[in-house]
Amino acid sequence: MNWNDNDIYCRDLVRRVAHDAYVVSLFAPVEKRPALWAIHAFNHEIAKIRETVSEPMLGEIRLQWWSDAIEEICKGTPRQHQVVQALAHAYERWGLDREELQTLIMGRMNDLKNKSFANVETLFAYIDKTVTPLNRLALKVLEVPENEKNTLAVSTASLCYGIAGLLRAAPYFFKQNRNFLPVDLMDEAGLSERTLLSLRPSSELSKIISRLGEMAFLRLDEVAGIKLSRAAYPAVLSAVQARWYLMRLKRVNYDPYIYAVSLPIPFHEVRLALKVWSRKWQ
Repeated sequence: MNWNDNDIYCRDLVRRVAHDAYVVSLFAPVEKRPALWAIHAFNHEIAKIRETVSEPMLGEIRLQWWSDAIEEICKGTPRQHQVVQALAHAYERWGLDREELQTLIMGRMNDLKNKSFANVETLFAYIDKTVTPLNRLALKVLEVPENEKNTLAVSTASLCYGIAGLLRAAPYFFKQNRNFLPVDLMDEAGLSERTLLSLRPSSELSKIISRLGEMAFLRLDEVAGIKLSRAAYPAVLSAVQARWYLMRLKRVNYDPYIYAVSLPIPFHEVRLALKVWSRKWQ
């Protein structure tokens, strides 16, 4: 397969900064992989903005740049940027949904506000804006119908992978004075913001991590019996990854400060291949 420079740029970027997504993309047909890389490269570009600006207004300007870039893609006049060009090609070839792309941008506005999540529902709504659209876009590229079964599998895989990602990276976020833990769970566990940002493990923190982890396990178990076509797997294999990460957290009593929690999955490609071979998507 001959890929252009933009495709290769996105592939290398995703392999470096979103390795889980890169590994999953390898289970898609070869001709569809560049589109998946473009989607995840775009996601990286907007997700990193919060960490690279000194004040929210600058972040809003950069997010607006990307919002304008999406509109230009839809009009057939993409600007000269490697990720934009790759995304434009994916949009033209696979009919990506403009609203899904804009939802991802709007979801990142919450990062700039640094606003606490009042409850679990608002946390899940955030994940639904910042993770789920990626896999719905993947369904489009994979040419898999968005029926009730596929939609439920995608939303569950996305939510649980989003939860697992936040939990295993908790110390990283706390170090940046970013707190994604729902306020109601903190109040229930008796965990203060001061204790949380002291960057030390605590039984109260582990209790909250446990609650969120068990919610994710429950969601995964509820849809475990759904049978999907193999064509849909690259849009839902993040459910497998979520379960692996959550199991690792569970084994250390939900202490996110245990170093092993943040390590990559060993033999990642082989283990996913075995799942696909056995027709299991989680």
